[in-house]
Amino acid sequence: MSRNGEWTTSQSRSFKRLAVPHNGYREGVPGVEVGSIVVLERQAWRVLEIREKPEDLWPADYEKAWQGVVSRWVEHEAARAAGELTPWGTPMAAQPEPVRSKWYYRPVNVVLQLVDQPKSKPRHVVTAPAYKWQTLPEHFVVCRVCHELPPCRHVETEETVNREVEKAERLMAIPRGACLGCGEAITSRMKAIRFPGPNLWRPDWGLDSAVFHARRSREECSTAAWRYEEQWKAQGLDKLNPELPEGGSSGPGGQQAA
Repeated sequence: MSRNGEWTTSQSRSFKRLAVPHNGYREGVPGVEVGSIVVLERQAWRVLEIREKPEDLWPADYEKAWQGVVSRWVEHEAARAAGELTPWGTPMAAQPEPVRSKWYYRPVNVVLQLVDQPKSKPRHVVTAPAYKWQTLPEHFVVCRVCHELPPCRHVETEETVNREVEKAERLMAIPRGACLGCGEAITSRMKAIRFPGPNLWRPDWGLDSAVFHARRSREECSTAAWRYEEQWKAQGLDKLNPELPEGGSSGPGGQQAA
């Protein structure tokens, strides 16, 4: 599972920001406090301490980002003072001067310890108040084998293997010359997209045999053709076949066959 590209546990959890002032939320919204259980690297950690990073000890990337905020504010106010207008032709509104201690992307030091190893060495993590942590209740589930939160890497690997096996079985069931997207036959009256070179999905069909329906009305055909084209280009086959037109009127950049 993922949320904004970040792995998330499949069990009951909530998302909270650090319970510190100026975290981007209104006052009173529950947040991550000392004693909370949070998720990091597929494991459960107890929060031991939350401490503001002294301004003279800010990491370089945070300092650079803050200077960017200030620079953008200075540029905005200079443009407003010069009478510049917004893209809609209205006067530019004044913006409050950014305050370093109230910036909700400032660095905060969080001290964590593995929940199931209360005597382990604490871990220090630098994060921003605006970051949303996955939080767990006191009773949570872990994998018996690897002790990771579900879904663990072993389960994800098994699911990936199963999906690939199902995909391979489906492709192997497609008759030679049929559309590699929907698996249906391509008649002489149908427009199709054929990719020169070795067949990446059915090597046993031989050269120049990867073909898809060119119809956009069937998503399984157009999506499969797009996925195939991405793999085809990634392997440099478009460069090995310079006679191939760049793009087609009815689908991805393969040759159209009547």
